[in-house]
Amino acid sequence: MTEQAMVDHIARAAKPRLTELLKLRTRHVHETTPGAAKSKLVVDGCEVEFKLLKTAQVYKDIERFVAEDKLMGFIVTPGVLPIVKAISLDVRGRRMLVTRKIQSRHDDQGVVAHVDDFGVRVVMFFDSALNETQLVWECLYGVG
Repeated sequence: MTEQAMVDHIARAAKPRLTELLKLRTRHVHETTPGAAKSKLVVDGCEVEFKLLKTAQVYKDIERFVAEDKLMGFIVTPGVLPIVKAISLDVRGRRMLVTRKIQSRHDDQGVVAHVDDFGVRVVMFFDSALNETQLVWECLYGVG
């Protein structure tokens, strides 16, 4: 499996787990135009400022965790849990959650996949000096 295929597989598996853990009771709006942290957007008459949340995981041999029986427990759940926790705390008492596709940056390295209909992207790159793979989860969201 290529690195791009692997990160695409992880992103596809993350969407159902993310929605399952999030249990949104407020309205969710996904903005498809790319944005960055601290960008502002008016959605339904409410100005929303976006936050960028990053979390990283390090693996020595990531291929052993990509199998279906290990993917959720070792890669997806530890990756989406900090995102779910941050969003759940910020959305309390608010009317809507707005997520936005993350704009690519000049310092991006590795392969990238986006979680469909959610402002989450997964970046995976191999650090040859340390002989490990880093998996970075990023979420761009705001509440209104």
